[in-house]
Amino acid sequence: TDCGQAMFNDVGVIGVTRRTDDGTVERGFRVFIAGGLGTTPHPALALEDFTPRTELLPTIEACLRVFDQAGNRDNKLRARMKWLVDTLGFEEVQRRVLTQRKFLVASTSWPGGIPAEVQIDGDDPAGAGDPATVTAVGHGTPVTIGTGSAYERWERINVVRGVRDGTVSVYAQAHLGDITGDQFRALAALQRELDADVRLTNRQNVVFRGLHPDDLATVYDRLDAIGMARPGAELARDVVACPGSDTCNLAVTQSRGLGGAIGERLEEEGLADVGGLRINISGCPNSCGQHHASDIGFFGAERRAHGRSAPGYQMLLGGYVGQQQMHFGDKALRLPARNAPEATARVIRRFIDERQASEGFRDWMERAGGARAVAEGLKDLDEFPAYEDDPSFYVDFDETGPYTVETGASECAT
Repeated sequence: TDCGQAMFNDVGVIGVTRRTDDGTVERGFRVFIAGGLGTTPHPALALEDFTPRTELLPTIEACLRVFDQAGNRDNKLRARMKWLVDTLGFEEVQRRVLTQRKFLVASTSWPGGIPAEVQIDGDDPAGAGDPATVTAVGHGTPVTIGTGSAYERWERINVVRGVRDGTVSVYAQAHLGDITGDQFRALAALQRELDADVRLTNRQNVVFRGLHPDDLATVYDRLDAIGMARPGAELARDVVACPGSDTCNLAVTQSRGLGGAIGERLEEEGLADVGGLRINISGCPNSCGQHHASDIGFFGAERRAHGRSAPGYQMLLGGYVGQQQMHFGDKALRLPARNAPEATARVIRRFIDERQASEGFRDWMERAGGARAVAEGLKDLDEFPAYEDDPSFYVDFDETGPYTVETGASECAT
């Protein structure tokens, strides 16, 4: 499922198995390198078909050594493995990494084989459970919220059931990734009371792991009391946005404001509960909001209309990461910021009206003719009214004054 998003990182690792000559099954990894998003996204490439468990840490250190020796340290905009592959070619980078790994055993920094912690605690898989009781996860997984009480809807969407020791995991939804101090303290108190493992997700939510099913009612009541029990994990309302021009020197739009506006529009249209569909927003092309990797993505851009600057977005459709695949979103069309929520609602409405059973968003999009074909039904939204007719088109979300662009030095490696 690639929940760790290995396919667009400098080094990504996915657990795999292979059958040996004597017929036994060996567990190990497939290591991917040189992935990245930014203004020029690169899908990660498989370093080799199979990396044994004992070779994982040496392989990662070898990647670091090769980049340290040959990567661009002078220009942070080029300080990524993807640019090293562009410069040397994948085959040469691959050769250097595998060569480094072979000689690491003689190094003073030799990381060893299997870490001591793993040898003590083990790393056996949880096992295979009944598909009817194990919650499917990953990009594009169909999610149905159904009807029932607020608790039943929450349990159906925000609780992940696995097979490890009969425990469950629970999502605490943080709207647009925001958590207050009081909410943090309440989450910490709950963690101490239940002795739970807590993680932050790449969808900007909080997950409590290793919970007993009998604790679910208590967890729901505590989360509901602090406003974090809303069913939303992997639903359309779970919009992800970068900080945008609130704090970033490169952003040209209020991406968080758009995220909130999209969520509100989907609630109004009855589309917020659509499952298995991801919406991501960045305030500039650098993809800190991972707009390339979502079903519906936006990145901010300055527009000019009627002699004035105005906030706008480029809409992308069909991004997908999972199953050792990486599809970057295809450009659909540019839009005024104020029309992006309506465009989102139209696309989702068409998707649920036309999709076939178990069909994912990208498969539907390709069957519909691709991103450009879907954009044909949105062209009327790429229009700016005159300022005198509707000045709101020239004011960004969460702002009160006319739109202006003020950028500074880059804060990120792209």
